Formats: sequence, structure tokens, C-alpha cells
Amino acid sequence: MNLKTMFGIGLVSVGAAFAQEASESTAPSMSEQQLQQQEEQAAASESLTAPVPFVAPEIPKDSKRTPFNAILHGKSYNRNSNMAAANNTDLLLKYPNLFANRKFFYIEPTNKLGIVSLGSFFTAFDISKATHDDSQLGRLTLGYAVPGFGFYVRAGLGRDRVSNDAGVVSTTYGGDDWAAAIAKSFLGMNVAADVDWLTTKKQTHNDPDHGTETEDRFDSLTVNLSLTNAPTAKNFTWTLGARFVSFNNETEIDGDVEKANDPASFWDLSPYIRAGLSVLENENARILIGGAAIVSYKNYDDPVDQYAITAVLQPSMLGEVFVGEEKNFMFYGEVGYDWVAFQYLKNNDSDMSRMMDVMNSVNASLGFRYQYKDFLAVELGLGEKLFTGLGNYFQADGTFIDFSAMIRF
Repeated sequence: MNLKTMFGIGLVSVGAAFAQEASESTAPSMSEQQLQQQEEQAAASESLTAPVPFVAPEIPKDSKRTPFNAILHGKSYNRNSNMAAANNTDLLLKYPNLFANRKFFYIEPTNKLGIVSLGSFFTAFDISKATHDDSQLGRLTLGYAVPGFGFYVRAGLGRDRVSNDAGVVSTTYGGDDWAAAIAKSFLGMNVAADVDWLTTKKQTHNDPDHGTETEDRFDSLTVNLSLTNAPTAKNFTWTLGARFVSFNNETEIDGDVEKANDPASFWDLSPYIRAGLSVLENENARILIGGAAIVSYKNYDDPVDQYAITAVLQPSMLGEVFVGEEKNFMFYGEVGYDWVAFQYLKNNDSDMSRMMDVMNSVNASLGFRYQYKDFLAVELGLGEKLFTGLGNYFQADGTFIDFSAMIRF
């Protein structure tokens, strides 16, 4: 039994245990405003399953519970991760406890994504893409959430194993993916952890009965930890976190690295801080500013003897406006900037060092949202793709068009 199979069995076992412990009756459908209030109370409570009474809140002007933040958006909104902005579907999958008591169906054809949330149990279907070839596999996500706690497990499987008199040949297709996430509220904050194991391109393992054993290692392990004050934040929202990546891109013969591919294998540790602040706001429009600071230490594996230290700054701005008396129409736009403020690279093989800073990447996007009453919404976004390279902080990749629809119950 290989490591990925053991890892998958462990994820399913942990998920089943959590579901049995946290199981409770499904709550009635609630408005987005009520959900915001409930999340704040659950975050400040030590009990995850205690009933949370709803009291109509008096919304101060500087509170995160503004009409703007009562909306759940799709992927086209807040692509620069401004922490003061409203929730989108990506944030719910990062903090699965936010699914609690949300009942909706979400479809996004352009990104091949679908989500169904039943108030406690939720599921998602999407595509896992290999990063170094064109292969892709479908992924299934299964999760459970109650106020203050949530988790999910995810898998996208692509495997083939042939056994005969000559030996065993195992193939794992690019996009094979195993993942899990867990989030918990405490003392007015949310803490979350997620892990993802992705095969970055098609790999084979040839283990003959006689002869040389050959194994490709084309995979990555990513672990994220984060802490945010978002559930009870007023006008200033922050997130502290760290990301660890172990990236393998090599071929081994009888256990020894025969060839290091490009890019070479490495491990990377990146602590970061993100923040957001509302600087101008009234009942129909607001402007948010945000930013992130990331520090990375990347160490390349044998036979490459090299390391890099990088500091990245990412300021951003987001504006959104309601149109019409019923506030059924909304326009939103954002712009972000990526600055490699400092990078020091040292190659001990060639006795070479390099220092640099680069200010060359600005991205912008524009979106539109229409909501019919309180149960149907559609969104359309146009902009530039970012963060498409594994291990990279940013990489422009042309333009994107996002279209999504959501039905709430």
C-alpha cells in the first residue's frame, strides 16, 4: 500500500470520526445577515453545538456586517484576497465552518465548479489540473459544518497498476489529488489548516522482478495554517498564516536521484500577513484597501545546491457599488500590484549569488452581479489571471472570464 493510499484512507477515517461527533439536526434556512451574526456569536463561544439565538443586529458604520458583507460571491470577486471584503466561495472552502446553516446551489461553468450546501453537509465537484502538462481529473469534495466548526476531505483519483510475470508497473496521472481542511472558531477568531497532495504530471513506478527499479517523482505537498479575526472584525481585518510546500520533480533509479528536472525539486516555507480596511463607505458604495506581505525561504534538493530568500508585497484596492433602489444590481472592480521587494539567491555549485527587486505586475478586474429577490444571483467577471504557477507568487496568464450562478434556500 503506497503513501498516497494510506493518506487517503486516513483522511476518510478522520472525516467520518468528525462527522459522527459533530452530527446534529439541520437548522432552518437563514438570511445572509443572520448568518453573519451567528458566525460572530459562534466564534466567540467555547461551545460549538450550543444553539445561537438570532437577534437583529444594529449595524454600526464601521462594522464588517455591512450590507456589502452580507453577500456571498463567486470566484470573480476579491481575487486579490482583501480581508475586509465579503466572503466568496474560495473563502468558504478555506474556512469550511462558514458553510454552517448555508443552503445554496452554486454553479460556475468557466471554472468547472459546482457546490451544494445543505446547511450542514456540503459537497463540491471541480477539476484538478496538473501543473506541468495538460492532464486534468475530476475531484469530489465531501464536508460537514456546524456553527464554529467545519471540515472536508477531497479526492481526484487517476491510477493504473499492471502486474505480470515481469513485475509491477504503476502509473499515477497528472492531477491525482488528495486534500483535507479543517476550521474552528474560538475567542472571536477563525483558525484553519489544510493539506493538499497533488501529482503535478504523469508519473510511473517500474518495479521489475529482475533489473533496475525506476520511479518518477512528480508531486507536491502543500500545507497551510492561518488565523483571522474576520468573524468579529470591525473595520480592520487581518490574517496571519504560513504555507509549506514540498515539490518533487525528479527520476530515481534504485532509490538514487538520476536526473533533476526543471524546475528542480525544492521545499519552501512562507509566513505571511494579509489585511483589509474600509476607507470610504456609505449605504450604496465603499472602497477597500488591502495588502499582503510574504517572506519565503526556498531550499533546492540534491543534486542542486541552491537557496533563495524572497520578500513580496501585494497592495490592492477594491470598490463596489449598489445600483437601484432595491440594490439588486452591483458593480465591483479591483486592482492589485505585486512587488518582489527583495530576493537573494545563492548557488553554491557555481559560487554565484544574486540580489534583485522587481516591480512589474499590475492586475485589474471588473465584475457585475444581479440578484433576484433573496434566492437567485448571477455574476460575471472579467480580468487577468494570477497565481497560476506552482511555487510562484504571481504569474500573468492572459485574461479570464468568470460566469457563475447561485440559488439560495
